[in-house]
Amino acid sequence: MVKTRREVLTALGGLLMVGDALAQKHMGGHSMGQNMPTSKEVIPPKPIPWGTGTCAFCGMPIATPEGQWRGRTFPKGFFEQTYSQIGFKEPQPAPHNPQERVDALHFESIACMVNYAFVHGLQDGEGATFYVTDRGSYDPKDPQGSARLIPARRATFYWGEKMMAVMNAKLMAFAGPAQAKAFAESHPEHGRQRFYTFQTLLDFAPLPETNLVALLAQHAGLLGEEAHHH
Repeated sequence: MVKTRREVLTALGGLLMVGDALAQKHMGGHSMGQNMPTSKEVIPPKPIPWGTGTCAFCGMPIATPEGQWRGRTFPKGFFEQTYSQIGFKEPQPAPHNPQERVDALHFESIACMVNYAFVHGLQDGEGATFYVTDRGSYDPKDPQGSARLIPARRATFYWGEKMMAVMNAKLMAFAGPAQAKAFAESHPEHGRQRFYTFQTLLDFAPLPETNLVALLAQHAGLLGEEAHHH
């Protein structure tokens, strides 16, 4: 069910009150645990529009731009590591253009996908399958060609306190706990580290990320299109 304005405003109010404490509360003290049941219908993922795709939540390109983008130069493959997708069983209205129908929504951050679903009431396994990129298959020499989509419900999610990730969400996905643990052990510089199931991320929504309050408000119809830009 799509969130009402009251529900989104309640979420916004909580974010404004707790500020940085939100990440501490949401991202502490949980283990890998059991992922969501895998018996739900799996809709095949759709092709990734690397050349033209933009994030349905924040508007950023899903592929790392060449050269500078909004005053910053990103390492090759930086955006591709956290690409996420919601694939639909039946075409759905496109964001900001209900006249257009799309078979998938594309996101350049795991948090963007979860937060979009939070506002718009999308449910994994109900006419849609949520996908994330397996960071374990990432090849820096071929970021786009090595991108492997896995159902989010089966993935293990890694959070690193000091990890640099798109939208400062500090999240990456792995095919299983062993891969996530190996990544954590090889990156002690990330400081505090946590592992999560997809269900836990959904329970935590909205997830902390850059410009979150404005983006939630914009998608709830409380702000204009300019809130898409940051």
